[in-house]
Amino acid sequence: MTIFFLAFLLTVAACSNSETGEAPPTLTAVPNPTPTRSTIAEGTVVPATNLPPEPTVTDTAVPTEPAPTPVSIIDIPGATVPPGFSFIKFADIYRPTGLTFDASGRLFVTSFDGTVHILADLDGDGRSDSDQLFASGFNIPLGITLRPSTNDVYVSSNGQITLLRDENGDDVADLRETVVSGIPTGLHQNDNLKFGADGWLYMGVGSTCDVCVEADSRSATIMRFNVDTGESEIIATGLRNPYDLAFHPVTGDLFATDNGRDDLGLGNPLEELNHIIVGSDYGWPGCWNDGEGDDCVGTETAVAFFDPHASANGLDFYAANQFPAEYQNDAFVAIFGTFLTDGVPTGIVRVQLSPSGESYEGSVSWFAQWPEARPLPLIIGPDGAIYVGDYLNSVIYRISYGN
Repeated sequence: MTIFFLAFLLTVAACSNSETGEAPPTLTAVPNPTPTRSTIAEGTVVPATNLPPEPTVTDTAVPTEPAPTPVSIIDIPGATVPPGFSFIKFADIYRPTGLTFDASGRLFVTSFDGTVHILADLDGDGRSDSDQLFASGFNIPLGITLRPSTNDVYVSSNGQITLLRDENGDDVADLRETVVSGIPTGLHQNDNLKFGADGWLYMGVGSTCDVCVEADSRSATIMRFNVDTGESEIIATGLRNPYDLAFHPVTGDLFATDNGRDDLGLGNPLEELNHIIVGSDYGWPGCWNDGEGDDCVGTETAVAFFDPHASANGLDFYAANQFPAEYQNDAFVAIFGTFLTDGVPTGIVRVQLSPSGESYEGSVSWFAQWPEARPLPLIIGPDGAIYVGDYLNSVIYRISYGN
């Protein structure tokens, strides 16, 4: 592995360590242990002597045939997805780190080389036909989003948030403005970002260290920003590296992935999916897993856990109609894995969430896996397919039901 690549491992969740030489633990989910949430129509009267005889009741229901499994396409030998799903290559792009769609269905992508691209499927075959360079010159961009109802693009790069705007419609950013700067960085940096229904911009900020008392209260948090007024605030703490966040499509609740500390051995701690409650502490550095550690009083437990050091990153909820109905409102998480040991499973996991008091409990299962996978960003497209960036292979894949 090159020094250049190792540098990235110190800035993203992929730096998370690894597993024991034993078989990797099964993905598990742990509930939050302390949840805070015959009529007769009117007409002419018929004489009784003219009433028809009582009908014989018979079971005339015709058994319903199950819907046939659609024909699928698998581009990558060895890739596994549920029956009926296709797994194809959408585009080649150098080490993708962040994904977002515009209102026209074009995919904006940040790359580790500091560039921002626009990819478009012009003929509707599920594969990109064009690659437009939108902007360049960023220092490790890890997140990108578009402000709803505008063409304003926001990029999260090392220590700052930048506004990009195409003012003349040529698919190249004309305006470039730093809207937030001075975000603390170190072992990790600021991660992906998304607008909430309240119009504020939400973003994860990683810790500057593996285990320490942070000098800056913004480290290891979820923050939100008013991009119009410049206001900002911390809404949750104790999150070592919350790479991605997403809002539940029904409740509007905020969720975030997180990757735990590296000094507890190869079997601890588990990686997490957290329900983010304003003002809550999620335990780092003194509490991990389900209440383990010496500083767990007043902390929140994750709604779902993943393998130790597996690096849970890209996150989105399924709110489209292309997949079968049983996938509705499920969360999908990109599991990057680690380079520090062999045998750590990677791919995409499905988390089925159920209400539990004022929080949730999650059931975790594998959804997609493929050889040599290092999935990092993930998003549900407007076409209802999952788009996932494979950082190691410099590819964006598209997963759809049927072809």
